[in-house]
Amino acid sequence: MKNECKIISDLLPLYLENLVCKETEEFIKNHLSECENCREDFEELKSGADLKEVFKEEAKTEAEDIKPFKKVMKKMNMQVHSISYLLIIFFIFFGFLSMDSGDVFYNSLIMPIVGVFGYIIFRFKAFYKLPVLLLVINLLACLLNLADVEFIDIFFWTAIFTAFVDAGIIIAFLIHFAFRKEK
Repeated sequence: MKNECKIISDLLPLYLENLVCKETEEFIKNHLSECENCREDFEELKSGADLKEVFKEEAKTEAEDIKPFKKVMKKMNMQVHSISYLLIIFFIFFGFLSMDSGDVFYNSLIMPIVGVFGYIIFRFKAFYKLPVLLLVINLLACLLNLADVEFIDIFFWTAIFTAFVDAGIIIAFLIHFAFRKEK
């Protein structure tokens, strides 16, 4: 009889929430009609804290346990964005300055990298934010005489750079989409 009481004790919360099959329900009813201790436990369980409240409290404590982790992740996310901003600016300057030495070919490799970092930061807003950033940095480099490029040519080169940047954004999106589907 003692083992039977242990089994009933384990099943009482499920019985209270109507989560047992008919045979188990009949078994528990028969046992409760015969066993005073289990009947007292059942009444205590019925009048005590609701199981849903217990689960809500557990969820609250889990949420509190996650707070330090979220704080660290937010800080890491900010660091990744800061580094990405710096890399975007560096690569745009490097690409623009490489035009002066005749290494324009390297821009076909550099600008898609700018697009990838732009996608990391801006997602799809990169399609209109990066061309503006390209134009501003190219104009700034021209005004500071960092490269020997005509003022009118800046707009032409910015348009070409934008095409390569857009290719990088599309590549980053496709990679992001592919890995998101894997999860």
